[in-house]
Amino acid sequence: MNTYWEKRFVELLNKSPLTKEEIEEKEYVREQYSKELHLETTELLKEIELNGLKVNELWDLVNTREPYPEAVDILTEHLKKPYHIKNKEGIVRALGVKEAGVKTLRTLLEEYPKFDDKHVKFAFRLSLFNILKLNNPKKLMAETNESDILIKGLIQLFIDDKKLSLNRFDKLFEEDFAEKIINKQNVK
Repeated sequence: MNTYWEKRFVELLNKSPLTKEEIEEKEYVREQYSKELHLETTELLKEIELNGLKVNELWDLVNTREPYPEAVDILTEHLKKPYHIKNKEGIVRALGVKEAGVKTLRTLLEEYPKFDDKHVKFAFRLSLFNILKLNNPKKLMAETNESDILIKGLIQLFIDDKKLSLNRFDKLFEEDFAEKIINKQNVK
């Protein structure tokens, strides 16, 4: 989705200075663009509600401190579907919770190479970090299978260093795993 509202919003964001009319237009255009993004997530939000959790916006999940185990599998499945990059980022960020497990790790690693945007790439790494940090790494390791070599490597980082920081994980991920994930994707 690269719509008129998105293009116009970006144009107005990049323009400086703005006239009074352009400031008003920018707010209207932002609202229209937000409506388009929300409309795209309607099916996802309905599925989550049918599973027992009422959510008004995708980003409500990202911004809550409350657990939402009933949404994790649905979010994991929807990560594979075509969404606007902003909605994909919201899904990715919403998956970085303790209730996510190896299935979600697999999907995150499968989808990671499909994106070039540095903010979305960081969202993937942040969610991977959160899932691994918030869970018992030995339990996660027990859920893996023989083909989960990359996941096992990521889990091993947390077994070896229980106090692994996000910055250190991010660096190790980029140095040791990102290229392997992309190469694995290209083999398929």
